Amino acid sequence: MAPLIALAACSRPQSPEVLIVTVDTLRADRLGYAGHAAARTPALDGLAGEGRAFLQATTPFPRTTPALASMLTGLWPHHHGSREVGQPMTSGTTLASVLSAAGWRTVGLSATPVAGPEQGLAAGFDAFEVMADARASEVVDRALLAVDAQPDRPLLMWVHVADPHFPYLPPDDGPLRPDAPRCRRLGEAAEGRRGKRDAIYADRDGRSSAALEDCRALYDAEVAAVDQAVGRLLAAWRERRGTDGWVVFTADHGENQGEDGLWYEHGPSLDDAAWRVPLVVVGPGVVPGTDEGVARLEDVAPTLLSALGLPPPAMDGVDLGPRLRGEPGGPSVALAESGSALHAGMSGYVVAGRRKRWCVHANPWSWCTDRGAHTLHDRRTDPDLRVDVAAAHPDVVAAMEAVALTWPPESARQRGARDDRFELVGRPRAEGGYAWTLTDRQGTPGEDVSARFPEEVERLRAALEGWGTPARAEEPDAATLEALRALGYVE
Repeated sequence: MAPLIALAACSRPQSPEVLIVTVDTLRADRLGYAGHAAARTPALDGLAGEGRAFLQATTPFPRTTPALASMLTGLWPHHHGSREVGQPMTSGTTLASVLSAAGWRTVGLSATPVAGPEQGLAAGFDAFEVMADARASEVVDRALLAVDAQPDRPLLMWVHVADPHFPYLPPDDGPLRPDAPRCRRLGEAAEGRRGKRDAIYADRDGRSSAALEDCRALYDAEVAAVDQAVGRLLAAWRERRGTDGWVVFTADHGENQGEDGLWYEHGPSLDDAAWRVPLVVVGPGVVPGTDEGVARLEDVAPTLLSALGLPPPAMDGVDLGPRLRGEPGGPSVALAESGSALHAGMSGYVVAGRRKRWCVHANPWSWCTDRGAHTLHDRRTDPDLRVDVAAAHPDVVAAMEAVALTWPPESARQRGARDDRFELVGRPRAEGGYAWTLTDRQGTPGEDVSARFPEEVERLRAALEGWGTPARAEEPDAATLEALRALGYVE
C-alpha cells in the first residue's frame, strides 16, 4: 500500500468526502452530549450538535476486530468470520473497497495491530498504516498529512484511536490531569505485567473496586485527550476538505467498570456498559438532534453507501437514512454475541481461557486444562488455581468434565437482543442453556423484569433463535498472540 504522503494532488474533488473516526473502548455514557457532567469533550459535543446522535447505538460484538469488521462490511460477525479479537475476516466487502472502485481515494490509520491488514480490515484502502500503541494525538498528526495532501479525488479516511483502553494512563499534558494514585498503580502493575490481569478484571483482591473513583477520573482524562486530538482533525478536515461531506464518529465497543462483575475490561459481557456505543452522523440533509431508537454499528456502511448513491453489496445492516432526516425507519432490534473470557482464571464465567489453557468454573470449583494436563482447584482456599485436588474429588472432576463437553473452549458466550425499550441477555449455565435476564430502560436500572414481561422475553428470544452459529476456538498466530498479550487480552 502507498504511504499516506503519496496521496498528494492539487484539484478539489467533486463527490462528497467521508471521514470516519472510531475510538476504541469508548463508553457511550462518558461524553458531554450524552449527559456526563464530568466530561471534557467539547469537540465531540459540538459534532453531536451538528448531526444526528444515536444514543442507543450498539455493537454486534464488544471486542475490536469483530466490531470494526461489522462496521466496515455491514455484516454480522458470523457472516464476515471474525468472532474474536485478532481473528481475521473471511468474507465480506468493505466500505473502502466499494468507494475505491467508485473513484474515491481511501486512507486508513489504526492505533492497534488487531485492527489492520492482518485481520483484513485494510481491504480496499489505498494507504493503510498501523501505529501500534500510538496516542490519539500522534495518530491525528499522521492523519493530517493525508488531509493536507488535497487529493484530486474524493477522500474516505478512517481513523481509529485507542487511548481509553486499560490501563488508563492519560498524557501528562492532556486537558485533565487527575492524581488518581490507586488506579495509576493498578494500571502500571498491569502494563508492567506485575499484576495478573485476570485478578484485576475479576476484582479478586478488592483493589479494582477500591480504585473505581480514580479509574473513572483517569478514563475521563483519556477521553478528554482523545477529544482534543479529534477536534484538531475535525478542524483541519473542514478547512481542507470542506463542510459538505460526511462525518461519522463511533466506537467499537464500550468498557465494563464493575458492571456484570467485570472491571476495566470488555468482551465477555453484554452489559450496556460495553454493548452500547456512541454514534454520531453529520452530513447533507441530516436533521440535527438525538435519536433513542435502535441503531447498530453494522448499519454504518449501508447508510453511507446509500447517502453516496452507491449500491451496497449484500449486508446485514440497513440504511439509517430516514432516521437521519428525522423520519421513521431503520432496524427494530439489535442482536449481539459476546466474546469469550480469554483469561483462564476469570472464574465468573462458565468457561474461560483459550484452547491451550482453559478452565471450567462452577462454584467453588475450577477444572483446568493446560496443554492437555487436567487439574481441579477449590477456589475457597486456592483462588489463584495453584493446588491440584483432583485425586480427592473424582465426583467433582466427572461433573466438571461433563460441563466441558457442553461448553468447549470459547463457546460459552452471552447472547443478547434489544429494542427501543427492552434488553434481553442470555448468560451460559454450567448445565447447558442460558439464564435469561430482561431489563427495562424505562424502569429501575439493572432490575430483572422477566417475570413481569414474559411476552417480551419470548419475543426477543425468538429474534435470537437461529442467529449465528456456535463459535470455534482458534489459536492465533504468533504475531497476533503477542499483540493480544500486549493489549492484556491473554497472559
